[in-house]
Amino acid sequence: MTSGPPPPSPPAPGAPLPPPPQQAPPGYPPPQQYSAQAYYPQAQPSNGIGITAGVLGIVAVLLMWIPFVNYLAIILGILAIIFGIIGIGRANRMGGAGKGMAITGLVCGIVALAISLLFAIAVYSIVTHVSPG
Repeated sequence: MTSGPPPPSPPAPGAPLPPPPQQAPPGYPPPQQYSAQAYYPQAQPSNGIGITAGVLGIVAVLLMWIPFVNYLAIILGILAIIFGIIGIGRANRMGGAGKGMAITGLVCGIVALAISLLFAIAVYSIVTHVSPG
């Protein structure tokens, strides 16, 4: 015969269940305690204007070398400069998020604008000074 309390009788249908035992039965490890939820850091806010400036500046630098398409590079270069200035200001307010892309857009926009304007002026001067015949 075993000594100890008799096993509990099953509850009546519809009756609430008894609370779980606080100690583990003999031969089982003690119950685990639940820990707090894991901490996941929040993502930094992004600077969409700075990213736009970087993309426009890089595309303008690529297009400035193609004849007759470099006029599009002038427009993209101007937009990259504008977005780059706005993006740098916004990055300074947001703690530096996206400042590198904004600076990239500003620099690439200035380079693309300068070289595209030089090419456009050179092509215009060559075309106007060529005499027919």
